[in-house]
Amino acid sequence: MRSNRPELDRRPLAALSVAVLSVLASGRALAADRTLDQVSAEAGSIVVQFSCPMSFVSNFPQRTGDELRIELQPLPGCAPLSGFGETLPVAADNPAGLLDIRLEQSLGARRSLTLHFARTVEFLIRPKPGLTGIEVVISRRAGRVTVEGTDTASPKPSRSATRDLPPSGDDLDKLLGDARTAMQDRDYDTAIRLYTRLLEYPENAARPQAQEFLGLARERKGQLAQAKKEYEEYLHRYPDGADADAVQQRLAAIVTLNGATRPTKGALDGSRWQIDGAVSQEYRHDKNDVLSNGVTANGVGQTALDSEADLQVRRRGDRYDFKSRVFVGYVKDMLSGAGAAPNIIRLPQAFVEIDDHHSNWVARLGRQSQTNGGVYGSYDGAYFAWQPKPAIRVSAAAGATLQSYDASLQHDRTFEDVSVEWMGVVPGLDITGFAFEQKAAGILDARQVGLESRYYRNGKSLMAQVDYDVSFKALNSVTLMGSISLPRRWVVTGVMDHRHTPFLGAYNALIGQPTTSLETLVQTIGIDGVRQFALDRTAIADMGTLGVQHPLTEQLQWGADISFSRVGSTVASGGVAATPASGSAVGISTQLLGGSWLMDGDVDTVGLGYTTRQGTRAISIFSTARYPLTDKIRIGPRLQVSHTSGNDPLTGTSSGWSASPALLADWRFRRGVVQFEAGYEQAALNASLSPGVPLDPNLPSSTLLSQTTKRFWFGLGYNISF
Repeated sequence: MRSNRPELDRRPLAALSVAVLSVLASGRALAADRTLDQVSAEAGSIVVQFSCPMSFVSNFPQRTGDELRIELQPLPGCAPLSGFGETLPVAADNPAGLLDIRLEQSLGARRSLTLHFARTVEFLIRPKPGLTGIEVVISRRAGRVTVEGTDTASPKPSRSATRDLPPSGDDLDKLLGDARTAMQDRDYDTAIRLYTRLLEYPENAARPQAQEFLGLARERKGQLAQAKKEYEEYLHRYPDGADADAVQQRLAAIVTLNGATRPTKGALDGSRWQIDGAVSQEYRHDKNDVLSNGVTANGVGQTALDSEADLQVRRRGDRYDFKSRVFVGYVKDMLSGAGAAPNIIRLPQAFVEIDDHHSNWVARLGRQSQTNGGVYGSYDGAYFAWQPKPAIRVSAAAGATLQSYDASLQHDRTFEDVSVEWMGVVPGLDITGFAFEQKAAGILDARQVGLESRYYRNGKSLMAQVDYDVSFKALNSVTLMGSISLPRRWVVTGVMDHRHTPFLGAYNALIGQPTTSLETLVQTIGIDGVRQFALDRTAIADMGTLGVQHPLTEQLQWGADISFSRVGSTVASGGVAATPASGSAVGISTQLLGGSWLMDGDVDTVGLGYTTRQGTRAISIFSTARYPLTDKIRIGPRLQVSHTSGNDPLTGTSSGWSASPALLADWRFRRGVVQFEAGYEQAALNASLSPGVPLDPNLPSSTLLSQTTKRFWFGLGYNISF
C-alpha cells in the first residue's frame, strides 16, 4: 500500500556488480525481493497483485487462447532480477479456470507474467489504477460472434427465436460485452435482460455463453428455480459444450440446495459449504563466484525452502455469502553461520467476508489487500462497500498498513480511506474519487485525495489516476494508460507515469536516520523539520512507453515500443548524502511472439532491445520458448545476452557484457505441477571509479575496476491444488 515496503537505491551495472561481494559476505535477504505478490481467481476475473508498481506493455495472444503472456515494465521501487521465476499456489477448479501463474525474466529488465488456463478463454487486460495490480477479465467461451444459419442438428430450444440475425456479428458482440459488464458490476437485472435478448436470436456462436450466463445471473440473484431451468437447457442443447462440466457442477449445487443428495464437487458433506486451496514448495539454491581486480570471492547466495499454502472456505446462502481465505508462507534458510538469514513466516492474507447480495453490501475483516479506491496494497483492518444504486458504490477502509508480511500485529502506521465510485457515467466509463489519511504514532504521515477513471468500450481502453497530498501540497502521482484497437487488428498502447518514489509521507524522513521512530525524530527536529527531511529523501520518477502490436499470422505477433524513464536526484540533509539523478534513459525494443514454430503447441518469443542513458549504450537480445514433449511435460529454454559500452559519469562504466542461459521444465498432473529451473549467468565489467561513487571502500576511488562474476542457480518445486 502506497509504497509501504522500503525503497532500495538502484545503482547501474557497476555498483550492482561490486555489491555482489557484500552479498556473499552477509547472506541474501529471503523473500524480500519477491514481486509476484497475490492472485485471486474468481468467476470472470483474475486479479494479480505485485509488491511494486508494474506498467503494462503488451500481451500475447491479443484476445483468445489457453495461455496468456503479459509483458510488464517494473517502475522504481521494484527489486532487481534474481534469475529465479516466481509462482503462486492456485486452487483447483477455481471459477476462472486458472491452472498456474508464473512471473519471470523477459527482455532487458522487463518481466513476463504467464497464465495457463484449463481451456481456451477470451480475455481483456485491465491494469489497476495504482499499477500494483492487473486484472484479466475472462469468459470461458472464446472467439468473436459470427452470423451463421441455425444448426439443424441441435436439439429444438425451449424458447423459439423471435429475432432475425443481424447482417454482421458486431451487434451481437456489443450485447455480449454489455451483458458481461453488467455481470461484473453485479447488475443482475440488466444481465438477465441482455442475455435473454441474445437467446431470442437463432443459433449463433454467442448463444451457448448467453445460455450459461443467464443461468448464472439468475442464480446470483437468488432465482434458483429459474437458474436450474437455464442450466438444464444448456446441457440439453450443448451436452458436449466447452463449459458443460462447469454447468453440471452449478446445477448439482442447486439440486443439493433444494434437498437432493447429490453433492457439489468440492463441497463439504453435500452442504452449502465449499473448501478449496493449494499448497506449494520450492527449494532454491544459487552460488556466486566473483573475481575483482585479482581478488576472488566465492560463496552461496541462498539455500532455502519456500513453502506456501492457500486455503479458501465459502458458503453460499439464499441472501448472505460467506468467504474466508488464509494465505501463509514459510521460508526456511538452510545456510548456517554468519551468512544465514532468519527464517521468515509470511502471512499475505487472512480474512473473513460477508456478502449480502440482496442489499448489495460486502464487509471484510482481517489481513487483506486492495488495488483501487486510493488503497494500493495490503493492510490489517476492515473494509465495507455498499451499492445503494446500480451506478454508485460507496466504500470505506481502515486499519494498519503493512511494511512486511510477517505474522506480527504490531504496526507503525494506521489509515482511513473512503471512496465513491460512479459506474457508467457515460457508457463504458467509471470514475472513483477517494480521500486517504495515514498516521504514524499519532503524527500525520500523509493526507491524500485523488481520482481514478476507467474506460473500456469497443476495443478502446483508458485508465487514468491522479493522487495529490494536501498535507505536503504536492502531487504524488499521475498515471495515464491507454489502448486502442485499430482496423486490420493493429493495437496501439501507451503509458505515461509521473510519481514520487516512494509516495510522499512524513515516514520517509526516517530513511538513512539512526532512529526508526518517527515520534523520536519529531521530538528532535520538529514536525516541520521532519516534513523537509521527507521531501529531501523522496525522488521523482517519470516514465513513458508507446507501443504497437500486430498479428502477422494466426501464429505470429509482432510488437515494438519506445520508452523513456528518469529518476530524479535527492538532496543531502540530516547527515544523509545526496543521491544523483539516474539520467534520462531512452529505449527501443521489438519482439516476435508466436506458437507452433517448431512443433504443435510450442510458445516462442524473440526480442531485441537498445537503450541509451548518460553516455552509455546497451543492446540486449532475449529468447524464450516452451516445447511440449508430451501432453504433460514441457521444457522451456531461455537466453539473454547484453552488452554495454560508453562512459557513464555516475558509475564510471566503460564497457560490460553478460550472458545468461536458463532452462525451465514442468510436469503437469491432474491436481498440480512439478517445476524445475536452472540457469547460469556470466558477466564482465570494466569501470573507472570516480570520487563519490559508493562502490567498495577498500578500493581507492581512482582505481580501474575489472570484474568478472559467475552465478549458477537451480530450483525444484511443486504446486498441488484441491
